Amino acid sequence: MPADPSAPSAASPPPPPRRTSFMVLPPEVRLQIYGYLLRLPPLTATTTTNIDEPRVSAGILRTSQQIHAEAAAVLYGDNVFLAHPSLLADFPRLRRWYTPVCAAAPLPRIRRFHLTLRLDCDPGFDRRRAAAAFAGAEELHIRVVQTFFLSAGKENLATLEDVRGVRGLTICGSTTGFEKYVEWLARLMRSPPGTKAMPFAESEEEHGDAGRVIMAR
Repeated sequence: MPADPSAPSAASPPPPPRRTSFMVLPPEVRLQIYGYLLRLPPLTATTTTNIDEPRVSAGILRTSQQIHAEAAAVLYGDNVFLAHPSLLADFPRLRRWYTPVCAAAPLPRIRRFHLTLRLDCDPGFDRRRAAAAFAGAEELHIRVVQTFFLSAGKENLATLEDVRGVRGLTICGSTTGFEKYVEWLARLMRSPPGTKAMPFAESEEEHGDAGRVIMAR
């Protein structure tokens, strides 16, 4: 009886295993996977970095150009970065144990920052640099510190008075004695770009009238 030509030959090699590409997954599934690999727990003004935090798996960015484009948006756009003490939005770090971001390309994606601002020494930046760094930020968490309780005033916070359009803002820490100024400053920093404000009056701190701020555009 002649052999069936359609039947597999005993000597023929097995078919190669099917390979499933990561890119065939729906975009929303890929983004969810990127989130698991590249997002760190939130870092706010009231928290400090924890050496036991999970690390990001940044190696996935080297897989392909398309994966790099998709994953970079998650890594740089969804995480809160530590602002440089003086250069602010230049050379930010994801956490203290990571090297600073030096490449220019990802810097515009980073719009969530944590800033530690010392009151008892020169801040190392001026109002113009602060405005350029933080205007329109998605998040800005400011931790105010000083070496000794009530050893310094609010003067260094004035470097932030030209910042506008911050969407999510917290100012916490050593603000005893100028709480109303901090409320006034926060309202100013959340206000739309182009907003002008009358200077803060010390009487507002004394009488608790920080809500009375004259603003115009």
